[in-house]
Amino acid sequence: MNQLKTKTDYIKQFQEALGQAEPERTTLATYLDSQVKKLDQLIEDISQDTFWQVFPKILGVDAKLTLLTELIPFEDFSNEEIIRIVENDYRDYFKELCGYDLRMKEKPSIIFHVI
Repeated sequence: MNQLKTKTDYIKQFQEALGQAEPERTTLATYLDSQVKKLDQLIEDISQDTFWQVFPKILGVDAKLTLLTELIPFEDFSNEEIIRIVENDYRDYFKELCGYDLRMKEKPSIIFHVI
């Protein structure tokens, strides 16, 4: 895994994953673009004063984009189903990624406070 050094590198990995998908996944490209715009706005809004409000939202966008790329290969899901799943499940993504059952109390970490 390459270390990401710029926002462009970060976004490119999601665009490449989407680029390898079937051509009928264009709705997902629109969704990806909307999340990138949201990320741009959040980055622009972050400061020392707003960090604790904005950073969990940035984590939320990251979880959405990661879930999106994980679901793209599942041809059984329509574009709309993928977006619905992403929007419903992104808040729990890091918890599950860390091996927690959704009923378990997680350790105190900002990663578990996604907005």
